[in-house]
This record gives sequence, C-alpha cells and structure tokens, in this order.
Amino acid sequence: MGGDGVIKKKKQWWVMVALFLLFVFAVGFLSFHLGRREGQAEQNENKEADGKPEGSRGADGGGSETETGMSFGGDCAVAAPCLADGTPCDFSLELAPPSLVPLADRLIPELEEQEGIAAAAAFYRRNQGMVCHGMEALQGGSVLGIGPDFLAASGFQVEKGRGFTERDVEEKRRIALLDGRAAQALFPGLDPVGETVEVEGRLYQVVGVADSPQLRTGGGLVLIPESTWSEAYQYMEPKSVALRIAEPVGESLTEAEWEALREETGAYAARMLNSMVPEKETIRYQAWE
Repeated sequence: MGGDGVIKKKKQWWVMVALFLLFVFAVGFLSFHLGRREGQAEQNENKEADGKPEGSRGADGGGSETETGMSFGGDCAVAAPCLADGTPCDFSLELAPPSLVPLADRLIPELEEQEGIAAAAAFYRRNQGMVCHGMEALQGGSVLGIGPDFLAASGFQVEKGRGFTERDVEEKRRIALLDGRAAQALFPGLDPVGETVEVEGRLYQVVGVADSPQLRTGGGLVLIPESTWSEAYQYMEPKSVALRIAEPVGESLTEAEWEALREETGAYAARMLNSMVPEKETIRYQAWE
C-alpha cells in the first residue's frame, strides 16, 4: 500500500507540473496576441487622428509616402472608395453600402475598353491587416484580395514561386503572395515559399514572392485570393480599381507627365464609378495616389 501511495503522489505531482506548464504557455500565447491587437488598435487610432488619407500630399504639395501607406506610381493609377471628404473608408467595423459592392467588378470590362487604359483589375484592400508568422508580425503592412488579373494591371512580377490562377480563386484556396518587404519582415533571411502565414487568425500557404518597382507599400504587402476575402474579413466590401495606363505611342513621358496622366486616368475611373453611385451615399470613389 505504501508503494502505491508513493506512485500515486508522483503521478499527481507530474499532473500538476503539466497543468502549470500548460497554464504558463496559454498566458504567454494570449499575451502575445493581445499585445499585437493593442498595437494594431493604437496604429488605427493614430491613423484616424491624422484625418488624412495614407499616402496623401504633404504641406509642400508634393507626394509623401507614409510608413503604412500604399501608393502607386509609374504607369498605374487607382480609384478607391473613400468618404465624401476624402478620408479612407474603414469597413472593418460596419457593413459596406450595398450599392458600392458590385460596382468595380461590373465596370472593369468597360474601363478596359477605354482609350489609354491597357488593363484594369478590381481588388480589396485592408491597411493595417493583421498578419504574422510565429513570433514575427507584419507592422504597418496591407492585405489585398486579388484575382489573377491584378498582377498585370498593377505591374507586379513574380520573382519566386508562382502567382494565382483562376482555379486558385474558384476553389477559394488559402494561399498568399508576399512582396519583398513582407517576406523580409515575416521570414528574415529565409525563403518563404511553401511556408504559412496567419492572416486574421487563418492560415495561408505562401506560394510566391512578387514585387513591383512602381508600387510602394510601406510596411509590406500580403496578397490573398479575392474569393477568400469574406473568410478573413467576414463580409464583402467595395473594391478599389487598379488601372494600367497605355503609354502613348512614340512618346517618352517625364515623371511629371506620368503623374499628371495617373491623376487624369484615376479621376476618370472615379467619375465612371461614381456615375452609378446613388447621390445620397456618403461613400464615393476618388483617384488615389
């Protein structure tokens, strides 16, 4: 009996040790994720306090890229949904206006037929998206929900692995593309292709690394199939539109001329989209730098 009692006490002791270690792990895990969420909330509060679109013009009138902003250049223009006063929309806390949700997709074919536009693609965008790999988190980055046509329209080129296919989108595969900054932030010194990242608490397999010399993304960019967007962010929302400008034949444009052409093309696309938005809506489209 004495021996059985000793064995029983040892088992109880090991059970208590195991429970204690499990408790410590759970507390550490929760602290890590709560810390990331608090940091995310603080960044959002700072952004709202600024009251200005990310990547907006500075006081000197020139374009200023913020640490968390995403701006297009070269031969790519963007029309994005914003509040009437130009403030970027945040659809993370409230449902999007139903009238805006299908507009971008419906008008892409018409935009592509316009003279001066070589390609167009609609995409979802969420600045300050929560993305991590293990203990590494993407700070100040953006998450985009895209289709296979986005890379060509935005000037992205796959440097490692592969891009998205129609089948990836149709089958709602949880895969991701990273730009160079996101790859370095989440996988410092490592090849991310074949690894997984956590996007808003859901696992996505990295299938490639893509970059664009024209797109400046602040803290980094993570691309996921547009068909999985509602899984990550719970519902559908209005899309932005990327437009690839057709370079005038026989002309070599300066950067100032490209900037003017981008503004003109983006404004044209915004006018076309807004022509179908009810006047009572407080959310409109505008050209995005």
